[in-house]
Amino acid sequence: MNFIKKIYEGNGDALTHMQFRRFSKGIFENRALVDLTVKGKKVKVKTSFEFAPEFALYLAQTIDGTTHVTGAVITLRDLDFGFDVEKKQFAGVKRYILDHDFGRDQLLGLMHDNPEALFLLSFSTLYGSLKTKAKSPKSGKPGKDDEEPKADFCTFITNDTNFVREFTFDVSQKFAHFYVKHTFIIEKLVVPHGVTDYLEMRAQAQREGIIRRIKLIDGVEEVSEIFFSA
Repeated sequence: MNFIKKIYEGNGDALTHMQFRRFSKGIFENRALVDLTVKGKKVKVKTSFEFAPEFALYLAQTIDGTTHVTGAVITLRDLDFGFDVEKKQFAGVKRYILDHDFGRDQLLGLMHDNPEALFLLSFSTLYGSLKTKAKSPKSGKPGKDDEEPKADFCTFITNDTNFVREFTFDVSQKFAHFYVKHTFIIEKLVVPHGVTDYLEMRAQAQREGIIRRIKLIDGVEEVSEIFFSA
């Protein structure tokens, strides 16, 4: 579910590639923010927007019966939900406002059928709860003064303590508070042979470079780097 973990473990997939489609060559700081706390059996994960679609996809798999879903779906395409949905549009970007009950297969089908769309959803199941801002995300910003950038776009809460490992896969010690931010250093775009359309070139190109992972584990900083191609 965590695209950073997938890259570190060599398991990048189509969803990993989607995370980097909007980037050109350059250095992009304060990305993929995670602020995680563990109190007893309660796990609270606050993140930047990058994790919103996979959070929704992960939690949707735990729906039993139906659950009420609110939020927004942002896309360039016209979508058919099978029921009336409020749509707002600006400069070709469509923002569908959801406020509807969904079953597991219904919500998963919608997400699988529209992989290019940005799903910013809020809902709960017996497994946990997800709350996501229903607006277009902004670029990563530095924190004020000496503060770290805020991870406040999504909040995922669960009592499944195993969920912690999705974000602390490279941490061995026990902790109360974990924070991580990433810098994407994109050095090269590799375009598939035969692709000449500009939009397709941008969409299909593999981004290659370095991910710098800056962790704060109970306030102690650790930094690592890994080459990636996605």
